[in-house]
Amino acid sequence: MHNLGGGRLQTSTLRQRINQRDWAAAAKELRRWVYGGGRVLLGLVARRKAEVALL
Repeated sequence: MHNLGGGRLQTSTLRQRINQRDWAAAAKELRRWVYGGGRVLLGLVARRKAEVALL
């Protein structure tokens, strides 16, 4: 999982779900991490889709 931003990831629901090993909930949260500069980046949408497939 790249481009998440270490500071924001530390206190995120995504991290909580991963630590709980709740992979379905983690996949749902991961799909929300697609913003850069306040807008949706299509490259991140594609990356998150590929990362969710690995969970």
